Amino acid sequence: MLLESQELFVRGSGWEKSADGFSFSDLLVTLGVLSLLLLLQISAFAHNKGNSHRAVCADNLRRLALSWLMYADDNRGRLAPNRSDSLVTNNWVDGFLDYSGTDATNLSKIAQAKLYPYNKAVEIYRCPDDQSAVRSQLRVRSYSMNAWIGDGASGWIGSPTGAFQIATNRSQVRQPDQTFVFIEEHPDSINDGMLYVDMVSIGPAARIIDFPAAYHYLGANLGFADGSVQYHQWLDPRTTPPMRYNNIFITLNIASPNNPDVAWLQNRTTYRK
Repeated sequence: MLLESQELFVRGSGWEKSADGFSFSDLLVTLGVLSLLLLLQISAFAHNKGNSHRAVCADNLRRLALSWLMYADDNRGRLAPNRSDSLVTNNWVDGFLDYSGTDATNLSKIAQAKLYPYNKAVEIYRCPDDQSAVRSQLRVRSYSMNAWIGDGASGWIGSPTGAFQIATNRSQVRQPDQTFVFIEEHPDSINDGMLYVDMVSIGPAARIIDFPAAYHYLGANLGFADGSVQYHQWLDPRTTPPMRYNNIFITLNIASPNNPDVAWLQNRTTYRK
C-alpha cells in the first residue's frame, strides 16, 4: 500500500509529487552527489594504487642497496662492477635494454650478475609502474646505477672528468647518505646498467646525458650508499619527457641550461677530488 504523501506520478510531461514526496529535481541532485562520490572514490583508489606502487619500488631499491653493501662487505670494500658495454658480463647487472633485442626480457641477465646472490628475487629490478615491454613481454629492469660508482665506470667517463671521484671502494664514498647508487631511469633512456650525470657542465652549461624516470607523480625513487631510499619529485619539465616506450623518441646527451634537477643530481652523484 502506498502512502499518498509518498506517491510519485507523471502528469503531462513532468514529474510531480505531494508535499512530502521526492521530486525529479531531488532525484537529479541525489544522482549528482552519488556520481561525485564515485569519482572521488575512483580518484582515491588510483592515488592509493600509485602510492602502493611507489612503496614497492622504494622497497626494491632498498633491497638492491643492501645487496650492493653486502657485496662490498664480502669483497673488502670493493664495489660491484658497473660497466658500460652492450655485451657486458661480470657486472652488477648484465645485458642491454632496448625494444627489440632479447636482453630486455632475459631474466638470466639478472640471475647471472654480481648482486643476484645477495637477493635472489628478479622482481626487485623492476618498478611496478614500468610498463615497457618487448613483444608484449615486460622488460626485466627499471633501475640503473650511478655511473660514478663501481669498478669499470672510468672506462666510459674518460679523462675530461678526472677532477671528480670515481668510487671503486666503499671508503671513497664520502657521504653515503648523500650519494645515490641506484635510480629509476626513463624507459626510453635506459640501456646499459648505468645512469651518467655530467659533473663538469654546470649551471648555464648543464646537460642531461641519461634521463631519470618519473613514474611516481613526476618523481623517482633513489637508493643511497647507506642503504636508505629517497623519493624526489622533478621540478623542470625538461627532465621528464613523455614516456613513449620506444628508444627512437628520446634524444640523450642534450643541453639543459640552469636545470634545477641536474643540479640536484650533481650534488648527490660524486664530489670533486
